[in-house]
Amino acid sequence: MELGLSQHQAIKQIQTLSPQMYMSMEILCLNSMDLQDRVDTELENNETLERSSEETTGGEDASSDQAEATSSEDADGSAEPAEDPFGSLQERMERADRYFQDDAPPSRSSASYRGEKDEKLEAMSNTADRSISLQDHLEDQVHMLSDDEIAAAMRRVEASAKMSAAAQEDPGGDAPAPEAESNGAPAPPDVEAPARLDFSEAQVLEIRELCSSIIFNIDERGYLMYSLEEVRVSIDPPPAVLLLEVALDIVQDLEPTGVGGRDIVECLLLQLQKDRQDYPLEEKIIREYLSELSHNRLPKIARGLGVGIEEIKDAVQNIASLNPLPGKLFGGDPPHYVKPDVIVDEVEGAYEVRVDSDYIPRLRISSHYRDLYRQSRKDPELQKYLKKKLDNAEWLVSAIRQRQATLHKIAQEIVNIQSGFLDHGISHLKALKMADVADLLGVHVSTISRGISGKYIQTPRGIYALKFFFTGGATKSGGDVEARGSVIQRIKDFIKEEDKAKPLSDIAIVRKLEEVEISISRRTVTKYREAEGIPSSRERREY
Repeated sequence: MELGLSQHQAIKQIQTLSPQMYMSMEILCLNSMDLQDRVDTELENNETLERSSEETTGGEDASSDQAEATSSEDADGSAEPAEDPFGSLQERMERADRYFQDDAPPSRSSASYRGEKDEKLEAMSNTADRSISLQDHLEDQVHMLSDDEIAAAMRRVEASAKMSAAAQEDPGGDAPAPEAESNGAPAPPDVEAPARLDFSEAQVLEIRELCSSIIFNIDERGYLMYSLEEVRVSIDPPPAVLLLEVALDIVQDLEPTGVGGRDIVECLLLQLQKDRQDYPLEEKIIREYLSELSHNRLPKIARGLGVGIEEIKDAVQNIASLNPLPGKLFGGDPPHYVKPDVIVDEVEGAYEVRVDSDYIPRLRISSHYRDLYRQSRKDPELQKYLKKKLDNAEWLVSAIRQRQATLHKIAQEIVNIQSGFLDHGISHLKALKMADVADLLGVHVSTISRGISGKYIQTPRGIYALKFFFTGGATKSGGDVEARGSVIQRIKDFIKEEDKAKPLSDIAIVRKLEEVEISISRRTVTKYREAEGIPSSRERREY
């Protein structure tokens, strides 16, 4: 076998996307807030694009530019019109100017672009503050504690340690259990510790530092992720166990109540112990029957504790008022703000669709850079640079215009098809596929997918993602298709009207759906129910 290099000629036909098409597809995918950011970025990076004031229209600029171009060419006596390198670029920019003047919706008040308001300052004023984290909230409380409050915690833990030691010396005695064991937490291992606390300033300062070590080992739920021994050995040098117990006692006494628990049992018990009343039954349920409680097995709990079902129901009501995840009250992801791209108004019984464009500033192509481009015939590099910038500006405007038109057509078809939903609610939502709308508009299905991606529509029934209206469904006996959202709403209605003493099983829900000519499997009902966070029939039962 001989190896070597050789050349071959071949003819291929390859389809490539032009820069205009790339920009058009990119702009179509953007929602209103992202599009606004994109326009602002383009205004910063492309000096040939600028905001237009309401007093000066693009059409006037275009006509004046054309007159200037003609006069300058006559004065020079050079370059025939057919040889003008400005060529079709000028015609495209004139069309863009006419769009700015005639077709573009009214922009926001131009006063904000005349220096009357500081846009950056206004944006900073309207920006939400960073949410405080759980750790910061706890640290602030520790810093606010006085030395006397820390000393009180030291006395509590010291007294508990003495009672624990007495109980170990006299196992048959009536000494009360130490606090560390009364709240369900495992007792720390036997480690050498000071016999008593000396309450010195150095020891108080060390306890404050240990509080910080414990706080930063608490997860987003509010639970201490590690045992005290694991926290102790992670500190260099390892502190005395008794001091670490004082720090934990202080942290568990902070707000939110229940923070610092090592599991859900200790978390709930800490919240009960903060109340001045006694809850012996609730504490027993939390310690011994929390798993049964999560499955609503109240009769089993009543038999195990030897009390009546009514007492168990009252205790469960108290337990339900506790927060199993106290740390979730702080931090977390910032809220997701939605700005509708499409607005639907009901006018005289009909629905009118409009694409919101108030957030898009009115743009124009700078007359200064147009003149500079015309005068750049003797500088090819400058002419190439300016043509690229002017092309990008014109393509951006064209892409925005095409986006608005495409989005309006898609939204109009959705409203036409889903008018029953707008009139009567989700029970009249129709099953709809993107391919159906694509066929109606005569475009590719990918255009529909890009057009609805991340965009929202404001209707008289609320604000919805455009993807909400594209859903599969179940086929009815008559051949019609019931939308998935409509089927889920029927399931919710059945559960809402059920006998709480004998809730509907998933099989019973399937039979009820068959009564209205909807045939789906039990597994599908279970999937819909779990997706909506609806408990099973056993867990919904009321005793």
